[in-house]
Amino acid sequence: MVPGLGRRALSWLCALLPLLMMCVWSGCEPLYQSYTFTAPLATRMPVEVAADDVWVTSVPVGADVYVQPYDPEQLPSHATDSLAYQGKTPLRFALPPGTYWIEVALDVEVFENYFSPPYEDVQFEQDGAASEALLFRPFSTGEKRRVLRYYRLDKQPQQGQTLIALFYPRGAPLERVLGLYPQEKQYRFIADELLDILQQAQVPQNVQETFLTLMQQGGKAFWSMGEAYQVALEVHPRVIRGRVLALYTGPPVPDPLLPDGGGF
Repeated sequence: MVPGLGRRALSWLCALLPLLMMCVWSGCEPLYQSYTFTAPLATRMPVEVAADDVWVTSVPVGADVYVQPYDPEQLPSHATDSLAYQGKTPLRFALPPGTYWIEVALDVEVFENYFSPPYEDVQFEQDGAASEALLFRPFSTGEKRRVLRYYRLDKQPQQGQTLIALFYPRGAPLERVLGLYPQEKQYRFIADELLDILQQAQVPQNVQETFLTLMQQGGKAFWSMGEAYQVALEVHPRVIRGRVLALYTGPPVPDPLLPDGGGF
């Protein structure tokens, strides 16, 4: 080793360190980070789900639900098998252990106050759906036009599962989507503790009360600040789960947030 080489390399590194820190903190390039958020709150849903039961609801309610086997090689598509149809949300049905696509479909008329004809550019917020049909198309002649969302469900043995499908028009403010939610409170949890979660997730104080109302009425809510910051939370038995997705282009980095743990 050349004498003094180690000391010179260390001095170069020390000299470069401030530049590296400036790149990180000043946002040389946008940095995407995704976080999961789980809070062990004492929650209660409108129903008790156990064993082989699956309970599916939606915001808004009244959606048609179809169940079909999960195929990792194919994107989900509308289930044409009549046995796939389960009924309208909210509903409960038995399902053996396995992995499934849960298809949730709503008539276009539900969203006539949010989208304009011919409904060719319809998009919903990222609430955990694996796929969605962005074009309203009738399944057969004479049927109403509908929008579809697909969710992957992993059914465990002797463990009840729940799913809340959220049809939240992209870009709509919380106050506007209140009309899509049930008008009475259905989900129970300690309100102050959920407000603490919203503060940790850095939801602005002026929208926290509305977010809380949506959680109490529909069990699931979504808030975003453009494409830069998104928060989605959902009530599950004995827990509230969610996702925080942030785009950082410079200081300050939001804190505190939980370490990255995957999707919603």
